[in-house]
Parts: sequence; C-alpha cells; structure tokens
Amino acid sequence: MTTVLFADRDGASFGPLGARTVPALLPLGGIPALERALEALVRAGRRSALLVVGERAGEVERRFGKGIRWGIALEIVRREDGETPGDVLRRLEPRLDGETIIVRGDVGQHAVIGEFFARLDEARGPVVAGLLGGRPAGLWRLLPGALKKKDFPVEPGAAEWVKDPDFASLALSEGPILLADVASYYKADRMAAGTAPAISERSMVDGSAALLEGTTVAEEAVVLSGARLSAVSVLPRTAIPPGVTLESAIVSGNLLVDAATGTASLLTDRLPPAQKKPSSSSNRGLGLVALTLSLPLWPVAAVWSAIANAGHATHPVTLAGNAPDGSRKPFSTFRFETAVPVLRDLPLLFAVLSGRLSLSGVTPLAPAEEAALKEPWEKVRDEAPAGVLSLARLTAPASAPAEVARVVDAFWTRTRSPLIGRSLSLLFSARAWTAPKGWNPDALKEEGKG
Repeated sequence: MTTVLFADRDGASFGPLGARTVPALLPLGGIPALERALEALVRAGRRSALLVVGERAGEVERRFGKGIRWGIALEIVRREDGETPGDVLRRLEPRLDGETIIVRGDVGQHAVIGEFFARLDEARGPVVAGLLGGRPAGLWRLLPGALKKKDFPVEPGAAEWVKDPDFASLALSEGPILLADVASYYKADRMAAGTAPAISERSMVDGSAALLEGTTVAEEAVVLSGARLSAVSVLPRTAIPPGVTLESAIVSGNLLVDAATGTASLLTDRLPPAQKKPSSSSNRGLGLVALTLSLPLWPVAAVWSAIANAGHATHPVTLAGNAPDGSRKPFSTFRFETAVPVLRDLPLLFAVLSGRLSLSGVTPLAPAEEAALKEPWEKVRDEAPAGVLSLARLTAPASAPAEVARVVDAFWTRTRSPLIGRSLSLLFSARAWTAPKGWNPDALKEEGKG
C-alpha cells in the first residue's frame, strides 16, 4: 500500500492570509495542519508517504524535512505547473505499490484519518471516498489501475469539492471543520484550542500576558508583556507587542484579520498616540558603565571570533545612528565575527560613548534598510533613538521576517518600556550566549525531554 499525501494548496482561498502561509502550515491549536495529518497517519500504521508539494514547496520542506521526527519517511514530489492531483498520481503510477491511499494533508481532517483506515473494508469499489456530511473529506483509496482520467478536488470551498458518483462512499464521523477559507480556519482553530489557551512548546509567552479562552499561539511566536488576547490565533513567526489587546482575530506578522468579517488591517493600526518621552537609558554615562563591565568579555570575543573565522575576528558594518538633529546619520563601526549576540555586539558600546547610538532604543539598521522604510507605521520608529538594546532584538524570533522586528520597534517607540532590566535578565539566558538556530524538523526529541 502506498500513501500519497498532498500539501500543495497555494492559499489563494485565504486572501491576504494565504499570501503569508500555505494551508498545510496553518496551525490548529498551535500545531500545523500537516503535522497533525502526519501524526494521524503514523497512528494508523503508515510509516512512509510521498509528499506532494506545490509552488511554495520550500516552506513545507523546511518545516517537515524527511519526516524522521514523526516516525514517517517522507519523499518530496513536486507538482508541476498546470498539473492536477490526478495528473500527479498518473505520473507517479509506476511507483504506486498495490492499493493507494490519498490524503489531503492541508484541509484539517486529521481527526478522521484513523477512522478512514479502520473502516475501509466497509466500502467496495475501484475508488473509495471518505465523506463528511456528504462531501469529500480529502481521503480516498484507489485500487491498482483505477486512476484513468479521474481527478480529485483540491479546495474544500470550491464548487468542485463534491461527491463523485463514480466513487464508492464511506461516511465518516462528523466533527472536523475543513480549512476552506479564513472563517473555517478560525472555527477549526477554536475547536482545536478548546476552552484553555493552546500554546506551542516552541513559542514564548511573557508571564504578564493574559491569554484568554480560545487563544492559540503557534511555534516561533512571541506574546510580550501586558498583551491581552481573547480567542486570537497567533500564527508562526509573529510577535504580539506589549500592551496590545485583541479579540476574535488572526495575527500574522503585521497582518490582523477580523474573524467575523474577514477584514484585514494592520496590527500597527493599534499603535498608541505619539508621546514624547525621554529615554532614561540613552545617556553616555550608562554606556561607559556598560563598556567597563564588559571589558572581561573582549578578549573572549576576539579569540572566539578569530578561531571560528580563520583569524578574521571582526568585520566592518555601517549603521544609521542618531544625529544631533534627531535624524538617522550613517556611521561606520565593526562587530565581532561570531553569531553569539553578546559577544558580537560589544563594539557597538563605542557608538554609545560617541552618541551615535543610545544604550536602548529601536533596532539600528543599515542605511539602505533605513531608507527603504516608507510606510507610516514603519516611520514611527523615527520617534525614538536607535539603540544597542532594542525590544525587537531581545524578543523577536530569530527566524521572523524583518517586518516583525519593525512592528515591535514601532510599539516600543510609543510605549518605551524599560529594557535594562530585561537585558540583564536575558544576559543569563541561553539566548544571549548561543547562536540562533533554525528548528531541525528531523531532530528527534530526547527521551523524557520536551
């Protein structure tokens, strides 16, 4: 028996949300839909599958690798432009061994996958289709030679997603909500969350944040201090800034989608009014104290960097810093050649002494990046100094797109929460002393560890 797992939907039916993530990666209760499908297949005894991916294949491949972590061997198959699922299956026909199970791994029907396998003998025919409420469940069984010119629907919300009269039917238990659009995804995520908030073990939620019923936080997402979320879906690689209150919404980066209406807006539309507050940590005296205390680390940074980079311990950088007139003015400095945050950024303390940077502020950018910020919400960061310590650099996921850091910077600019205490706390954490690493999907968890 061969299992063919489709994860090739492009997300067009999800509007602006689909431009940010493929349906296979939409989290349900903090866990991607495709991961839930993989786990269900493994529970049903499947140990290998052909994983069909579409034009955004890289996103799925990076997340799931070869499937080793879940105990299933995945072999990637690319769907070519213009190919339908039926075309892909006919191309793969020489590799299909006996019966073929087709599973759409991007529609969220994982709860009935086990039932489908257990009850297959109840239906007879060249093709058996699992049904939910009389409509396809995204599950089919094919006998050898049954492909011919038949095809299989892709989008649960499309007119083509109907029962084929030529297929034998297997009615499955009601329950799953298929991921057809934003509204159905939001309902399915609430169902997965249950009454208590569902938080991925690979996310970070500040202890002072309030996560109320129905809220889900996906992997590589951050909820910062004072945020209050009620029935909110926080998607991967997103940071919810301090003090934000949200209800019945989906958040991805700076995109905020209202669950009731599907209306898209920006998270930064909720920025508080501009307030001119002096930065208590932007003076040179504090910079001198920080530099003095950091002196024992300099030889460590120099030796570490030289060993790691064949004798080249430093590299020059140009940043847009603080000018006397309040504008950003480029200046040259250097960083140590290491990915360890504390050691890499030690030379920036000299920029604090010269007044080019504050000790705390918004993330300093390269001049080209600074010049590229055109949107009003991006320009909010100009109301604050650029600093060595920034809330975005201290909290945003390392893998998050640059937009996420700019969102956090914008909110920090308007709220100016203290960073010194947070920085000192972080100094004794692994985040300060280890290079950021992408999650390896093929790395198995050690026995007994989360």
